[in-house]
Amino acid sequence: MKTIVKKLMVLILAVGSLSLLSANDMYIFQTTDVKMDKNKGKLYIGTLVKVLKDVDAKNALVELSGVAFGNELYTNKNKSLIIASIEGANFGKDGEVKKITAVIEKGYLLDNVAEIWEEHEEFYYDNCTQCHAAHEPKTHSMLEWDAILQTMNGFAQLYPDEAEYLSRFVKATSNNGFYADKK
Repeated sequence: MKTIVKKLMVLILAVGSLSLLSANDMYIFQTTDVKMDKNKGKLYIGTLVKVLKDVDAKNALVELSGVAFGNELYTNKNKSLIIASIEGANFGKDGEVKKITAVIEKGYLLDNVAEIWEEHEEFYYDNCTQCHAAHEPKTHSMLEWDAILQTMNGFAQLYPDEAEYLSRFVKATSNNGFYADKK
């Protein structure tokens, strides 16, 4: 009986790994610490990554690209949305487009982007419909959202962490955010 259970567990792990690798494009489910070469790093919620391979049963090697500014990687040269950061190193010359790899726990990867933003979206509509009809995030660019959020934050009286939470959602789902080319 123990042999059957062990074989079943191995099969489940193997199928799980295959489904992760076959998904290829995945999203970071929540901001998490990762390993980038010999350095500690961080990948931020919503970031699109390409799964390259399984490192072991628990971890995967992923690749992403962005624009380097010191120890941070952004979606664009305007530094609109951070996607990765690294401790004790720089990604490259400022403004340079870089591809990086990171080792991440598979539990932080998700293929359904809608699941990632469910709570953020609810928070957005709960807060932004108290005074007016909320704009759908994709109706504005990241830069436009910066201006709107600066104006609205005074009215909404959000705590800094709430403002950051809301900002990440609207920018990531804006018309030039993470998923603009996926729509």
